[in-house]
Amino acid sequence: MNKFMNFDTKVQHAFNDDANDFMAFNKLMIDAARGKVEGYSAKEANDKIVEVFRQVIGCDEHSTKADIRRGIRKNQAVLFDIIEETIDDALVSGWQENPFFREYVDVKNLALGDKNEFYCPDDSVLSVMKVSGNHHDIIRQRLGSGKVFSVETSWIAVKVYAEMERLLTGVEDFATLVGKITEAIDRYVNQALYEALIGVGATLGSQWYKTGAIGEATKEELRTLCMDVGMASDSEVVIMGTRAALSSVFNLTNVQWASGNMKDEMYTTGKFGYFEGIRLVELKQGFKLNDTTQYLIANDVLFVMPVGIDPMIKLVYEGDTRMYQVQDAGTHMDMTYDAEVQTKLGVGVITNAKFGMWKITK
Repeated sequence: MNKFMNFDTKVQHAFNDDANDFMAFNKLMIDAARGKVEGYSAKEANDKIVEVFRQVIGCDEHSTKADIRRGIRKNQAVLFDIIEETIDDALVSGWQENPFFREYVDVKNLALGDKNEFYCPDDSVLSVMKVSGNHHDIIRQRLGSGKVFSVETSWIAVKVYAEMERLLTGVEDFATLVGKITEAIDRYVNQALYEALIGVGATLGSQWYKTGAIGEATKEELRTLCMDVGMASDSEVVIMGTRAALSSVFNLTNVQWASGNMKDEMYTTGKFGYFEGIRLVELKQGFKLNDTTQYLIANDVLFVMPVGIDPMIKLVYEGDTRMYQVQDAGTHMDMTYDAEVQTKLGVGVITNAKFGMWKITK
């Protein structure tokens, strides 16, 4: 509601002066960017988006290209304001849909009034002593108060250009513009999360950080690592990694002795869901920006992660996405519009929980 009230009256009229209509349009923009629109085809969704943006700049389907150019010139800031709001919501909701995020990432959005503070509980262990007789002569133990941390944030940016006139005449696709921007920032965040976790994992010590090939000779060591993480966290554990990393664990299961269902699973999917009762979770792989030779996640790393703990990775998103645009026709002779999208965020790892990491070698 507050976002909607920040728009001027003409924009509010385009949404029938109803914040719910604006939220529905915002959702349509996000769904269209993800290719998950219900009740519309991709073209119908884009046509609806174009229709609303035309209303915002005071045009309709009968307006000429000259009318649209003038409308853009008078209302260009408003167009970017609406897109900013959509990108803000798309980023936060997109991160929360990722199963890895839901389990291990604690997201704080400072635009919603959250504080950039994370509490890490005390990890002291109380000793139980045997006493004889009726006395209280035992050692007193103090409970720690825990610590409060904050995560440093910084600006990141992605720059694109588009011909706004072509967007508002339906020749180019609004959903593609928003989708590409959010996809680029999402890729950056995912890479930062995994790199932060790997950076901490390498400092855990020899009991929790292993290096070597995974095979029959190290099967017992992997089993022990999983058992140690489970006991240290008092929880179930899962083994996480990319498809390539998990393949070394799949090979530890003797297919000859596998059940019929397990053989069918391996035949149809090429993988097992469990290793000796321990769930295997595949991390979605991707390429780094504009480089198909570099992967987002290392294919030679396995994480042995406890389940049900407080999320150890902290993501602070200041929710202040902004678009800087160049619209001077003399700047770009092809009359394109530069859109530099900036957002401020930070990633940190704060935890007392133990987890395991295995660096796979040949």
